[in-house]
Amino acid sequence: MLLAITCDNLKLLDRLLEFEEINGKAKIHGRASGWKKIESNTFGPSDDYDSEEFPQFMTPLLLATQCGLYETVEYLLNHGHTLDRPHPPRCTCDERCAAAAKRGEVVTDSCERLNAYWAISNPTFICTTSTSADPVLRCFQLRDELMRCGSEELVYKATYTSMAEQVTQFAVDMIVNCRTSEEVKIMLRNRDGCKFRGEFPYPRLITAMDYKQKKFVAHTNIQHVLETAWLGDWIEWKSYSVLWKLAYLLMRFFMLPVMVVLGMLAPNSKWNQVNRLPINRMFNSLVVYLVFLVLLFVHSNADKFMARRGVQELSTWLLIAVFLLGHGVEKIKLRMQQGPERFFRNLWNVFDTVKLTLFTLAFLCWAVESALALAGYMSDDLDRKYWHWADPQLVAEALFAVATVMAYMRLLFLCQLNCDIGPMQVSLGKVLYDFAKFTTFLVIIMAAFTCGLGTYYAYYAGMTHRDRDTGEMVRQEDSFIAVSDTFKTLFWGIFCMTSLDAPNVVVDNMVVATGGVDTAVQPHHFTQLVGYGLFAVFEVLMVIVMMNMLVAAMSDTFQRVADNAEYEWLFGRTQVYVSYMLLDDMPPPFNLLPTASWLQLVAKRWGDGYSHLPDDNSKSGHDVDDNRMKQDAAEFQELMTVIIKRRSLDEGIFPQILKLGSITPILKSGCPSVISNYRLLSILSHIAKIVESLVQIEVQRSFNNIITDEQQGFALAFLPPPTV
Repeated sequence: MLLAITCDNLKLLDRLLEFEEINGKAKIHGRASGWKKIESNTFGPSDDYDSEEFPQFMTPLLLATQCGLYETVEYLLNHGHTLDRPHPPRCTCDERCAAAAKRGEVVTDSCERLNAYWAISNPTFICTTSTSADPVLRCFQLRDELMRCGSEELVYKATYTSMAEQVTQFAVDMIVNCRTSEEVKIMLRNRDGCKFRGEFPYPRLITAMDYKQKKFVAHTNIQHVLETAWLGDWIEWKSYSVLWKLAYLLMRFFMLPVMVVLGMLAPNSKWNQVNRLPINRMFNSLVVYLVFLVLLFVHSNADKFMARRGVQELSTWLLIAVFLLGHGVEKIKLRMQQGPERFFRNLWNVFDTVKLTLFTLAFLCWAVESALALAGYMSDDLDRKYWHWADPQLVAEALFAVATVMAYMRLLFLCQLNCDIGPMQVSLGKVLYDFAKFTTFLVIIMAAFTCGLGTYYAYYAGMTHRDRDTGEMVRQEDSFIAVSDTFKTLFWGIFCMTSLDAPNVVVDNMVVATGGVDTAVQPHHFTQLVGYGLFAVFEVLMVIVMMNMLVAAMSDTFQRVADNAEYEWLFGRTQVYVSYMLLDDMPPPFNLLPTASWLQLVAKRWGDGYSHLPDDNSKSGHDVDDNRMKQDAAEFQELMTVIIKRRSLDEGIFPQILKLGSITPILKSGCPSVISNYRLLSILSHIAKIVESLVQIEVQRSFNNIITDEQQGFALAFLPPPTV
């Protein structure tokens, strides 16, 4: 049977299965699990079955799926064949994995798992199984699962990565077969698998970004639809020069009062529709954020000599506090919409959370300092040089300085919009990951040499040596005296900032009583030789070997990003687009102001007495949303069917359903009860007839170039007329 599948002989396979059904040799196992499996006894009992070509766990459907035989897979599925769902390598379930671990067949289990994943990741299986009502989401999930399996089974990492690339490409092929913008929007409107709780026009795009599907997100069909949503009807923006775009940014600054008034009083009016465009949301947020950075600059560079304990400049810190409150409300709202897992998966959200936390702690320290000063526990006139090192004022200034640096670094997020510096910004993050891996070697080498040389020169601390001839005084360096000094010497030695005399050993030869020179003192050349040798080995390892290895790793990472610059940039730009499309129309701190729609909602709730019963309008709104979701789901299912048909035709595979015809018996003459008096009339679909005609034309065209003039009986022009 497996040989019949390998040779793609469907008729032989049908006869073998028919023979098994007649003789009752088919065994069905695991029906309760939902992923059934049929083991054939064509070759004898499974325990005694042995083959050089096929392993024992190979089943007909498993082999047909791996070979990519659409018709065979569909035929086997119709006859009840299914695949067992493979379990991840780290699974310890009692159903299968615990027993397999006790059996100890590591090689067989890993090979069986690999073949199972190879089968279910094949586009043939994804298209034909009933469990793949959403093949795009199935590809996203399967790719993530395959990458985890590759990280857990490093022996098969290359194979799992190859399978992950296959399912990724299949998801891209789905979007490639979308011929119109409406079809792309139907696919992106699907909410299956989306963990975002808020409103967004294209939930499938967020799902693809969560699963890091860069090729899918960066495809031109999706980017065209996304740019339409980003710019709206403002198509002239693409033709503007750089100077005009900067001038428009300055104009948005002067239009802030108008934007705030419209956002408060008429948020849904047609005059405010321009401000609600995502690109204008970005400009409004950028302009307001630049004002916030100017306030931070003014506050950070205030005169420290005139500063008193606690918060001093009310006109500055109060505005900064309002800005921080607005940004905090914005992040809390995003956290509620996205959930903790998705919110903190985005490293920029983690960055903003740490930044806001540092600002908050700085203001708390200032508040504590002001309260202590007002209570009389601290003097306002005490000079700064007499303050304790952990004084709340000093701690607040340090935290504020770090948070200010992070606030300015936040502008790197917008670098992803540019096609030239966007890939470089992506490379920056990946290079930092390379440095984190390099830190492992750095810590081990630093710990080894620090522990070895930590107190090697401890005896010589503070010693001085006077030359007998010149009288020149030499003092022992604080290099390898203590562990902290050794670590400092080695660390700055990586950057070649350590003195060359650091490993010198200075033996004290001064006579304290007379001030002369003790001639009996012996130089410790061997100790100095070991110190110089270890320090030289450290310098060679770190400066020559490790630093060059780090530079090579960073160069390789940058080159990999440069090779995929288009995907990396478009994926990063999509992140910026989506982040601003999820924000409110009013940027911080104006998001703290009440709008007209919010006031109407509060007044309505107050007038209804906060009734828990939904009114007619809310019920109808929910009905509209439910109907819309049902309509989107139906359109998506119809689109998936069309796309799979298109893909099968592109690959030269004619769908089995189009091969079926409607057979109608027509009585020719004679007695109606005699079967031979009927003529069968088969009616095929129009698509099948068109495809058949196209194939016939191509075949005849090819044969006409091969047939010679002597073979007139085969030429189209010399064929006899039809007999019917």
